[in-house]
Parts: sequence; C-alpha cells; structure tokens
Amino acid sequence: MSTVDNVVPYSPAPVMPHPVGPNDFKPGPGLSLKAISALEVSYPGMLTEETRAFLQKTCGFTAGEIGMVDFTGRCHPSEPLNVFRPCITLALHEKGYRWIAETSRERGLPGPVWCVLSDPAVAIYVSDDVGAFLTAIEEARDCGRLSRWFDDLRGQARAVWTCSRTLARVSHRTCREDLALRGWLAELPPDAHVYDLRKRSAVRGWPYGVAGPEGRLYRCGRLPVFAVSATTSASRWRQHLTQIAATSEILSPAIARSAALV
Repeated sequence: MSTVDNVVPYSPAPVMPHPVGPNDFKPGPGLSLKAISALEVSYPGMLTEETRAFLQKTCGFTAGEIGMVDFTGRCHPSEPLNVFRPCITLALHEKGYRWIAETSRERGLPGPVWCVLSDPAVAIYVSDDVGAFLTAIEEARDCGRLSRWFDDLRGQARAVWTCSRTLARVSHRTCREDLALRGWLAELPPDAHVYDLRKRSAVRGWPYGVAGPEGRLYRCGRLPVFAVSATTSASRWRQHLTQIAATSEILSPAIARSAALV
C-alpha cells in the first residue's frame, strides 16, 4: 500500500497498474490533498473525512479477474440502477459484472459495496464499505484464493436467482413483523417480491431482474431492503392509453352499436 508521501496529482482518471495473473494484486498510489479537493466537483454523494483519508493512502488497485478498481468515481460510467444512487462505480468486468459503493453516508467510508451481475440479474452484498472490500481482496490474495473468491460470488448470485421466490416469502414475513417497515410494505404493488438483506447470511443478494426488463424497483430508504414488481406504473399506463387513443379508429355511436350486434 502506498504512503501519504507517495501521491499523484489530480487527473481525470488515475492510472492503475495491470495485474498479471488471476491472483495478482497491485495497489494504486494515494492522492494529494489538492487532487482530493478537486474530486468534490464531480464526486457523487458524500466525500467524508474518512474517505479523504482513505484516498490519501490509495486511489484504487488492480486484482485478478476484477480488473481495475477505482475509488475516485472517475474511471467508470455511473450506475444505471437508481435504487443504489448516489454511488461510485468501482470496477466493470467484461462479462457484465460491475462493482459499486454507495456514497450516501455522512460519516465513514463509502458502502455498502455491491457486485451487480447482469446474468443472472442479481446484486450481491459484498461488504459493509470499501475498507472491508479492500481487506477481503487482500486476504483472498494472501491465501491464493482471489480467483476462487470471485467464483464464490458468481455461485452466490446463481443461488439467489434459483431461490428467489423462497427468499421473497421469508423476507416479506420478516418485514411484515417489523413495525417500522409496515408502512413501506403497504405502499408496494400487490405482486411485489420483497428482499430483506439486513442480516448477514451465506446467500445475501437481491434478484433485481426477476420481474423482467420492465420490472419496477423499490427500496426502503437507505436500508438494504428492496422490492421488485411487474405491475405497470400509473404514468406508463396513462402513456399506453394515450398511444391507443392516438392510433385507434374512433367509431361513431351508431357504428359502434351496429358492430356490437354483429
């Protein structure tokens, strides 16, 4: 890990070393105070004092299959799922995985950290913050299990997708027993599948794609409690009716009655 003296000036995107093998890990340099201050203009969410101190030590790293991990929020596109925003995209994988860290906290490091997969469409809770994420990567590297650690996440995603209905039933029952969540539950569509990720478990993920590409996504505040529904929103329904009215032939009452008698 770099020291405070080993820093780099401001740049649109920090340059990271490229890993050599699946278990290779190389940290990036820390940022200067001037570079960290310059991040405030574009940094999504809260750039806390703890985050500033963290960035003085490292701006990111490269590791095995994960590739280039960036803690500044400048190297990768923004996260498309709005239930996670504000957040920074830490890394993108060629197979459709992306690593993100939420940045809504007023204190502490960005987190939770999620691995969002596209196939299956599941978001896995990886760690509480970027510090724990970095520690997990380093521990996996030290044990020569970095590639295996990545495979384990893929296995978790498949398990979440396979058990999505069971997980939804258990979560709905748990949330219904929580007085603080009953109001939120009552506002969800009747077909909503609820996923409560507040407790640690071997399978801790949210199958955001179970309702298909047109599914509606919900979140209870900033809690790791989510819901997915296939119900069409009121605005989309109005848009649909408007399109029907614009493209359909309007019959006179007399013609309509005649057609009905045929």
